[in-house]
Amino acid sequence: MVVLYMSVWGGSLVRDWNARQNWLRSATQVSRFTQAVKSYTGRYYDTLLSTAPVTVTPAMLKNTGFLEPGFTETNDYGQQYLATVVRNPSQNNQLQALVYTQNGNPLPFMAMDQIAVSINAGMGGYIDTAGTVTGARGGWSAPLQTFNASTTPGHIAALLTTDDLGASRAESDRLYRFAVNGKPDLNTMHTSIDMGGNDLNNTGNVNAANGNFSSNVTANGTVTGQDVNARGNMSAGSNITANGDIRSNSGWLITRDGKGWLDEAHGGGFYMSDNDWVRAVNDKSIYTGGQLQGGTVRSNGRLSTGDVLQLDGVSSPGAGCGPNGLVSRDWSGGILSCKDGKWVGMKSTGQYADLGYITGQYNGYNGQPYTITVYASGGSPTVHKEVGDGGDCTNTYDLTGYSGGKYVAQAHDNNPGWAKMGFISFEVPANTSFSIVSNPLPEYGCSPGAFSGFIYQ
Repeated sequence: MVVLYMSVWGGSLVRDWNARQNWLRSATQVSRFTQAVKSYTGRYYDTLLSTAPVTVTPAMLKNTGFLEPGFTETNDYGQQYLATVVRNPSQNNQLQALVYTQNGNPLPFMAMDQIAVSINAGMGGYIDTAGTVTGARGGWSAPLQTFNASTTPGHIAALLTTDDLGASRAESDRLYRFAVNGKPDLNTMHTSIDMGGNDLNNTGNVNAANGNFSSNVTANGTVTGQDVNARGNMSAGSNITANGDIRSNSGWLITRDGKGWLDEAHGGGFYMSDNDWVRAVNDKSIYTGGQLQGGTVRSNGRLSTGDVLQLDGVSSPGAGCGPNGLVSRDWSGGILSCKDGKWVGMKSTGQYADLGYITGQYNGYNGQPYTITVYASGGSPTVHKEVGDGGDCTNTYDLTGYSGGKYVAQAHDNNPGWAKMGFISFEVPANTSFSIVSNPLPEYGCSPGAFSGFIYQ
């Protein structure tokens, strides 16, 4: 009987010892995972702060080298390791994190308690009550929702406080003088270095995107770089060659001694050799598909156009002008010449012919071998009729001219408030029909209109 009792008691001790070894192994796993989360957060602190809350998985830690590739991602109870990194509610610019397990089989309270007190990274804890994480031996507690975490009772946890992660951030920013295998980031700067006016001596290559210097840059050989930024002037004792553009943001491209811009391949460009003229290098021609504008445009040779010559200025016959020889036009398009200090029109042997006073429409035909000009004036309705607020039809007018069946001229005014008359003129080529129509405000019953017509031939 004593032997049987001793056997049962001894077996119980062995089972208890094995269970405690399993709990210790789980605590070691949680500690290692928690340390990896701490290092990962320290390295990517700013990124995590801008994207929090963030869930950190074993795969993420393995891919970034913070966790060994062979690390077992579940404990003896099949529970998976996870962590959530969130902003501290009372220090919004700082982070805190919770490591916890999910799924698998729930642990008994004794197991959770023993594992929690054995965790040596962060502050060990467990989930014994739904929605709440509790520290080892009840040392602390917090709602799971504070950490954006979701798990059930019977799972393990570890808290990484704001101080823990802040210290990890500082450790990750240390710069090592020697290379550390597998840790190139320890030899990488993540902020500027202020040398305090001291030198950087005995360097090999200095590789940089930009260089900003407040004093001289001296080199015994070639200076090669992507960008060169000078706060003051840059001088060269010889040529400056660029494979791309040379651009000034707010200044001028200034040359001296009669030099300017030259296209080397074609031998053309611009320069100034006096105070008045911008000249073309080698007397090259200037071509543009747009406009050339100036106060005056002068040609020392023949002036030629591939299109018509358009005179925008209008002069009055008999008005003064100068010098003699100028050419202009009158309001109808007739050519005027400046002769003896006055504008005069082209001499003509033509004459005017009266078409009479017409109501509604006049149809005619130019049977002459030359172009004639048709004129019409008036266009007011022949009937009195009130329109609008006390207005009258006779205060409106409408005149339309057609040449060869094409609409070529019109004048109309639909304001019935005051009296007025219209005027049109148009040219009719030889052997072409023409019409003059007056049809003011037909929708108000004001038509037809009456007008006087005449031609110049």
